[in-house]
Amino acid sequence: MEKIGIIVSDENPKNLAMAMNLGHTALASDIEVITYFTFDGLTHLMGDEKDLSEIEPLLDAGMPNPYDLLKAFVADGGNRVSTVACTTTLDMLEWDRDAVDESVTTKFAGAATFLEEVDGADQVFSF
Repeated sequence: MEKIGIIVSDENPKNLAMAMNLGHTALASDIEVITYFTFDGLTHLMGDEKDLSEIEPLLDAGMPNPYDLLKAFVADGGNRVSTVACTTTLDMLEWDRDAVDESVTTKFAGAATFLEEVDGADQVFSF
């Protein structure tokens, strides 16, 4: 099985949508996906209310809600999907680990673990 890595470091929900589109496409192609949420991208894994006003026109035009895509990605991916919450970011920004939505988070780890997991990956993408 092939493998890709995706780094999500931006809080814009449009970037999450692009990352999830790539992730779902990889799964459909039987490719393992390791997705690393770090810095501002970690906000996508937080359990709080999501502000979608920035992408409202895209949603109105038919783009799926990126948070629904994230939930489906984790639910449908099984053991082919890892969604990693960056522990270094959590510690550095003093964010509460309990605020992370564990229904869309499969692992808590730092950059070294992510690098080990994507070792041998065919490609790593960043959003």
